[in-house]
Amino acid sequence: MAAAVRLFHEQGFHATSMQDIADSVGLQKGSLYHYIGGKEDLLVVIMMEAIARYNRTLAEIRAMALPVRARLELAVRNHLMGIADNLSMLTIFLRESYALNPEQQELLGAEMTRYNTMFEELYMEGVAAGELRPLDPKLVSRTVLGACNWFYRWYRPEGERSLDELATSVVDILMSGIAAGSSAC
Repeated sequence: MAAAVRLFHEQGFHATSMQDIADSVGLQKGSLYHYIGGKEDLLVVIMMEAIARYNRTLAEIRAMALPVRARLELAVRNHLMGIADNLSMLTIFLRESYALNPEQQELLGAEMTRYNTMFEELYMEGVAAGELRPLDPKLVSRTVLGACNWFYRWYRPEGERSLDELATSVVDILMSGIAAGSSAC
């Protein structure tokens, strides 16, 4: 799977052939088909692994004995760190989902909905606790996660600011708009 992640990230899903994958792992293309049905199967595995990691971690964060705002900040930070720590995999996840067939998109969509729902529920806990402004939960989720998801496009490990500095700044910017007492909007 690592070879497919690297190639899909570098070349894009459609530009990567089964021959490219076979060459990178030192197999004949026919031998590779013994292990997988096609590159679409690899794409689904990569994407499902990516969203499964996010779902597991967000569930763990939600269960922590911390104030809601701290858990939401941790969720946002984790989302950014997950992209940075798995930049190739998450680039594929965020860039190549259109290449899935409808059945695969439905499967992936269900897991993405699960993640978004957990994020929305965490936000609503913060509203109920008076820690966050009462806004449309879906809009908050889409805005915050959408901003986080764009991180893969501009984050560079060799950049002038460290990952921790960037994550802290992004969390601060995003949380400032939904914090209780905020005058935004």
